[in-house]
Amino acid sequence: MNKFLSLLLTLILATSISTAQIAIKTDAGDLKITFKGRTHFDAGIYGGDNAAAKTSHGNRTNVVRLNDTRIGFIASLAEKWSVKTEVRFTGSNTTFTDVYFGYKKSDKSDFQLGNFWMPFGYETLGPAYRFIQNSSVDKAIDGISRKIGFAYNYNTTPFKFTVGIFSDDNINNIRGNGGFNIASKFIVRPLVSEKTILHLGVAPLFTHTPNTASFNTYSLTQAKNFALIAKSFTDEEQYNIFRGEAEVIFVSGKLYAEARYQHAHINTPGSENAKVGGYYIQSGFLIIGDKQNYSMANGYATNVSAGNLELVARFGQVAYQKNEDNETMSSDITVGLNYGINKYMLARFNWVHGNVKDNDSSAYNAVECRLQFVF
Repeated sequence: MNKFLSLLLTLILATSISTAQIAIKTDAGDLKITFKGRTHFDAGIYGGDNAAAKTSHGNRTNVVRLNDTRIGFIASLAEKWSVKTEVRFTGSNTTFTDVYFGYKKSDKSDFQLGNFWMPFGYETLGPAYRFIQNSSVDKAIDGISRKIGFAYNYNTTPFKFTVGIFSDDNINNIRGNGGFNIASKFIVRPLVSEKTILHLGVAPLFTHTPNTASFNTYSLTQAKNFALIAKSFTDEEQYNIFRGEAEVIFVSGKLYAEARYQHAHINTPGSENAKVGGYYIQSGFLIIGDKQNYSMANGYATNVSAGNLELVARFGQVAYQKNEDNETMSSDITVGLNYGINKYMLARFNWVHGNVKDNDSSAYNAVECRLQFVF
C-alpha cells in the first residue's frame, strides 16, 4: 500500500513539475484547496565505530531508499479560516504529521488548534533545513515532535511572537496519563532591508509529564543511536523539564549564517537532577545566485532558489551531565552542497564526521545524497 502511495505521489509530483501546483477553488474565490506533497530519494554510505552492522566492507553500510513521503492539502475558507492535513508514509508505517485548523484574526495575528509543531527548536523549520541530518544538539534537545495544542501568533516586520499550550501527546500517540507543555518564542528583527536581515530569537519550553523523557544524540541513518538519558516515572512521580534556546540568524546577499544554543534541565523526583546542553554554528554561501532567502511570515532562512548553488558548513556539540564526574559528549561537523534544480526539486550532498565521548570514544562518518521533490 505504501509503495502504491509513494508511486502515486511521485506521479502527482511529476505532473505538478510540468504544469503548476494542483489547486481547486470556487468561482467566488471563497474556498481554495491546494494539494501538497514531498518525497526524498536518499543514498548514503555510513561507517565508523557506531555502524549498525558489520558487513564484508567492515563497519560500512550502504543505503538507498525512498524516504519520508508525505501528501496532504491546505484549504482556505473566506480568507480567515484554514485547514491543513498531511499524512506521512515511512516504510510500513502511515502516520499524521500536521492536522490543524487556523483562524486569521488580522493581517498580524492568527490562532492554531490541532496537531502541529510547538514553537521550539530547529525541527520547526520544515523546508528550511540546510542539511540532510540534524546536528547532535538538535536531536538531543528538540526531538519533541508535533503535539496536540492551541497557539497564538503575532507577526510584524520588527518582531514575531508565538505562545501556546500543548498536550504531551500527539495525534499518533494518545495516552491516558499525558502531561502538558507550555511553549513560546519571541523573535526580534532589528535590521531588515531588501537583501539584509538580522534575526534574534529566544524560546522557553516547560514540560510537566509522567512519561518517558529521552534525550538522544545519534550518529546517522543506519547507525546506532546513543542515549544520553531516558527515564520514565509513575503518575505519582511526575517531573518537570525546562528547555530554552537562543538563536541568531544573519542573511545578507549571498551569505547566510546561524548560531543556536539549546539547554534542557530535567528535575527528577527522588534522584539527582540532570542537564543536557549544546550549540551549533552553521553558514551558507551562494556559489551561484545573488540572494539568500528568508521568510518573514515563519521567521527562518529558507531554501535556495531555483538555479542557485550553495556551499554550507556546520559544527555542533552537545553534552549530558548528571554530575561533575559523569558527562557524555557528542560533536559533529558537516560540509555540503545544496542545488535548486527548479521550483519543485532540490538536490543535497553532505559529508559528515562525528564523535561520541563517554567511558570510551567512538567516531562515525557518512556521505549522503538527497533528491527532494516538493510541490
